[in-house]
Amino acid sequence: MATYTDKFHLQGGELIRQITFGMNDGVVSIFALLAGLAGAGLEPKNIVITLLAATVAGALSMAAGEFISSKSEADYYNHEIEQESLEIKLCPEIEKEELRKIYRNKGFEGELLDQVVDHLTKDKENWVREMVIDELGVTEIEHSSDIKSSLIIFVAFILGACFPTLPYIFLINVDVDPIFLFKMATFVTVGGLFLAGALKKYVTGVNWLKSGVEMLAVGFFAFSISYIIGLFIPF
Repeated sequence: MATYTDKFHLQGGELIRQITFGMNDGVVSIFALLAGLAGAGLEPKNIVITLLAATVAGALSMAAGEFISSKSEADYYNHEIEQESLEIKLCPEIEKEELRKIYRNKGFEGELLDQVVDHLTKDKENWVREMVIDELGVTEIEHSSDIKSSLIIFVAFILGACFPTLPYIFLINVDVDPIFLFKMATFVTVGGLFLAGALKKYVTGVNWLKSGVEMLAVGFFAFSISYIIGLFIPF
């Protein structure tokens, strides 16, 4: 039935989605930026400063986007609930007939159909819920905290950005060849890209190895384009 909700799977799936895509954006965008900076020949200290600034800015941007998106979706659903409540109040018989059609399309008929409709219409909250869920084509209209989602995205983005950034932070004061440092960051990021891609298995159901390889391909495409662009930037 449309109102069935496995809260554990839905909430867990949403959490994994937020972590996965937050990490994906963090590792790919910061890795691509690193490639452009290295291609342009910037000094490691300048690269660290730029990567840290981009990480904070990117995480804040992602968190703000998630907050606005979640809030807008919740506002939309709340508006639909208010609208449906008003329609039930003003035209109860018409709305009851709509509910009857909904359950008739689900295979209910005869006395059983009458019992279901009578039961649902006794409770206005359930009545409104059924109508909204059917009209919006969703299975659940409850939403998690906007702030909680934004915080998860923020942390996940920073976690992803750590892969290309941490080697520079840890080795910045060590006398290391910039090219070696860049290769080290690239090596660490490869692991981060694969991990971020493999985690998508829990969202998409795609084989973790295939998903990880796809993420590597996307990351290195962005890396290559940024590096080439960096080569043409005069410093």
